Amino acid sequence: MKKSKKLLLVVLALAILTSLTAGTLAVYTKTVSLTGQIEAKKFAFAATGGIEGDKKAINLAPTESMSYNFKLTNQDGAATAEVPMDYAITVNFAEAAAKMPGLTAVLAKVDNEGNVVSSSAINAANGQISDSNVSDASVAFNQNYRVTLTWAGSDNAAQTVAGNTKVTLENGLNVTVVATQSTTR
Repeated sequence: MKKSKKLLLVVLALAILTSLTAGTLAVYTKTVSLTGQIEAKKFAFAATGGIEGDKKAINLAPTESMSYNFKLTNQDGAATAEVPMDYAITVNFAEAAAKMPGLTAVLAKVDNEGNVVSSSAINAANGQISDSNVSDASVAFNQNYRVTLTWAGSDNAAQTVAGNTKVTLENGLNVTVVATQSTTR
């Protein structure tokens, strides 16, 4: 019996010790969730344009000039693009130049009063003009451009043929502007 009492006391002591130890190993835990809004930065770029004097077509005879004016902006209503942009302008009138000998063009950046700030002359080899520029993030810009087409030259016979056949090219002048987010600025 003595052994069983001793064994009972040892088991009871172990049980008490285990329950005390288990109770003191308790750990406090708490979970906190945090959230944050994710949104894309505003990308805005627009172009508008038209032939000077609101004409329907650039209608030229030899020695005459007409302009096509366009405006670029990095705004969409009141919102300004939040990213810097690289934009490239391509003016293509190659088909018109081929059918109207002596047709030339100049692309000019102009101020709000129409004064030329800078200009790019024609690459006669392919009937195209290219220009590029950059805009800063979150800084609004409105830039005016003018493409001036002039039908000059000394090939009177070819110009007369073009006039007699009334060369009409619905898409004779193509102005393309591509804006991309700048990843280098």
